[in-house]
Amino acid sequence: MSTRDQTPMITIPELPDVDIRRVAALPEHLAGAVPVNGFVEATPDRLLVRMPGIGRFLAEEGRRLLIAGEAGVSDADLDYFAVRTPLAGLIHQRGELPLHAACLLPPGGRSAVAISGASGVGKSTLAAALLDRGWRFVADEVVRVTRDGDGLPLAWPGTPTVALWPDAARMLGLGTADLPPARAQHGRVLRRTTPMPGPVALGHVVLLDPHRAEDTGALTGVDRLETLAAEVFRPRQVRAMGRQAAHMAMMTRLAAQLRVWRMGAAHRPSPGELYDRLAERVAEAGR
Repeated sequence: MSTRDQTPMITIPELPDVDIRRVAALPEHLAGAVPVNGFVEATPDRLLVRMPGIGRFLAEEGRRLLIAGEAGVSDADLDYFAVRTPLAGLIHQRGELPLHAACLLPPGGRSAVAISGASGVGKSTLAAALLDRGWRFVADEVVRVTRDGDGLPLAWPGTPTVALWPDAARMLGLGTADLPPARAQHGRVLRRTTPMPGPVALGHVVLLDPHRAEDTGALTGVDRLETLAAEVFRPRQVRAMGRQAAHMAMMTRLAAQLRVWRMGAAHRPSPGELYDRLAERVAEAGR
């Protein structure tokens, strides 16, 4: 693209080398691309996302995110979509891992906890409850995970908001009239927060499991790897990009370093109950 608005769109914390720009137009298709679904297609170094009524997004080489919005679409709506599927594409292109989770650091803790699970299971509600109890925010929705020089997992700060359904916000004592909407006509509201100033050690991944009543112990072997793999954000992008081998190698190394378990949520426990159980398990682990 040669025509650009020189005003950057969004800023993704701790990805300063990524060029995020609004452009006049983006292609409808990529030459030689493999479809991910009806709206997303990819080559090894490019990922195109088409959002009808919103715009198009092109992630390239883990270094650029180009955004072409449809007429009348607000920057806030474009931002909302950019930090989801397109951001996951960038992270996959960089050989890193995007987890579908909310990530926070316990008070006095040395390593962060990533809370994963299917959409609607209560990740963000629990994250907001943890903020009220002194936990520090790292990221929500898409958590960028890398490895440090010693091979240990790191979680990087994300966009400093937690998206909540109004009933969840009210349950937590938050006034929904004072919270901005996640995007027009979407329903969810945003609780703004302050992320960590830099990456933190990631020590735990806990899956909120709506089909299980009891918690599991720490998973091992194949169970740990499969549970972690299931919580990757947009994993079908990996196959379309032809990055399966590198992705599996990254997953295997991370799984060996992380403590992974499932937290039973079949009876729809309150955020307070989940907090108590989560805090107890993290304290037991001693890290």
